[in-house]
Amino acid sequence: MGKVLTLLRISPDEGVDVNELCERVKKIEDCNSSRVEDYVFGTKIIKASFVCDDKAAKDFEEIVRGVEGVSEVQVEEVGLIS
Repeated sequence: MGKVLTLLRISPDEGVDVNELCERVKKIEDCNSSRVEDYVFGTKIIKASFVCDDKAAKDFEEIVRGVEGVSEVQVEEVGLIS
């Protein structure tokens, strides 16, 4: 059985503390990493990665959209890592 890595780019709602949102994302089951990065025009985004078994595929895009303070979620990459 292999593992699947999903890399997401998460944009916060206006006025939301991006560091607090990053901590909320880290608490999601199967979150491998979550960090704040500079984006365009002085804005900040969150890059988060999730790892799960390929047999237990999850829609992390929808799971993250359900987190309070998330404006937009984009899948950057999905692939087998082992």
